[in-house]
Amino acid sequence: MAKKKQEGAVWFRMFRNIRNVVDAVPDESAGAALKAVFAYFDTGELPTNLDALGYALFLTIKPAVDESNEDYEKTVTAGRRGSQKRWGGEDSPPIAPLTEEETETKKEIDKNIYQETDPPRRSLPKALVAEMDFNERRERAIEKLRNYIA
Repeated sequence: MAKKKQEGAVWFRMFRNIRNVVDAVPDESAGAALKAVFAYFDTGELPTNLDALGYALFLTIKPAVDESNEDYEKTVTAGRRGSQKRWGGEDSPPIAPLTEEETETKKEIDKNIYQETDPPRRSLPKALVAEMDFNERRERAIEKLRNYIA
């Protein structure tokens, strides 16, 4: 059986500073208020069966639920706007994949934009150049000595 996609926000914030209010309310009222908060989170309906302390606790938590629902709506709206901007309106047909000719043209454009180049070369350190020069002179001197008739 496929899961039904849930509409609306799936969580809300419950801040630590609410704990003092929860501790001050009797357990029956706190439990009823918490159940009312979840019912409000799911349906958006205000509770009618709470006593004064339970309703005070409910009103303390209610802004967090409202904020979560507003954040959810903003996210959905931004996602819808981004989708329409990228893919067109809701009634526009889906974009067809590129043809082989369009793919080749895109590759040629990319090749021209991103030309392959050799990495920049660093000059050799002077000490290494001097050592190479010394070795070359030494090799030439040895070669001359080999050809020298004693």
